[in-house]
Amino acid sequence: MHGIYDKSLPGKFTLPQLMSPVDNPALDNLLVYTYCQGMNLKNRSEYLSFRSMLALLGKLPPSQASSVLAGLGRFSGGILRIRRRVVEDQLGIVFPDLSAAGRGALANRIYDHLGRTVGEVFGSGMDVLVKNARIEPGWDRVDQALAFGRGAIVATGHIGNFELGGALIASRYPLLDVVKNQRNTEFNTYLERLRNERGIQTVSMQQPGRAVLNHLRSGGLVSLLVDQDAGAAGIGTDFLGRPASTWPGAARFSIRTGCPVIPMAILREGPGRHVLRISEPLEPSGLTDRPEDIISYTARISVAVEEFIWQNPEQWFWVHRRWKGAKAGVES
Repeated sequence: MHGIYDKSLPGKFTLPQLMSPVDNPALDNLLVYTYCQGMNLKNRSEYLSFRSMLALLGKLPPSQASSVLAGLGRFSGGILRIRRRVVEDQLGIVFPDLSAAGRGALANRIYDHLGRTVGEVFGSGMDVLVKNARIEPGWDRVDQALAFGRGAIVATGHIGNFELGGALIASRYPLLDVVKNQRNTEFNTYLERLRNERGIQTVSMQQPGRAVLNHLRSGGLVSLLVDQDAGAAGIGTDFLGRPASTWPGAARFSIRTGCPVIPMAILREGPGRHVLRISEPLEPSGLTDRPEDIISYTARISVAVEEFIWQNPEQWFWVHRRWKGAKAGVES
């Protein structure tokens, strides 16, 4: 295999697996270097465009910036049709009785919500949103779950303004967020800095085990998004009534440590108004690491998170191809 990058070359790059048509190590290194330089320029261009947009929106009052981004969201979905087919196809699968016009109207609300969420996450008003958010029914369920000293897992999904949810939880408890790294490294660095400034500790989902266990043993909360396709790494469960591959991490960590799992979601109630809904904690009592226990517990956790989506479908991340890896997951 050619394309082994000589680390003596300057720069920090992601090494692609490249095939060279000739057996020439010097040319191999030149190809990889050129490719990585191109990717760096692309990342930089995307990032600078993004920051320029934020700078312009920062000159507007938060309510106006939210309206502008909601409009951009609708434009992206309605005119540019970015992932529009994915959104409407999945809506048709989950809501088969919904008419084409109904799917279209719901899709418009989904893109509106996505636009507003971008404005809230990257705008300057996050502290105000945290301060104004309601907690339903209150923090008691979390306090009681943490009282045993084993920590707890927050099971949530890409619903509502989940970044706001992390900031709100971290304003009261030590929070470790298991995250997926973004493709654009500059944007990823910026997003991680924002999370850290908001009190959220993070660990990559590539190798989270030690950090998660240490944080739980210290009595903290660990946030896991359980609503994305897990492909061959997942197990077979239903999601919104359709076969899917689901990440089993929440169930595995809970069973291993004995800590409870608390389903939560933060939902938009109106302009600048959100509510964090906290469900009854799920306990791993009597469960072991047997496959059947992992599968059944993962399904229980997933159902609890799905309830938030059923009640607020316009606030879920329908642009994600949730069911693409259903056949790859371990069969339940």
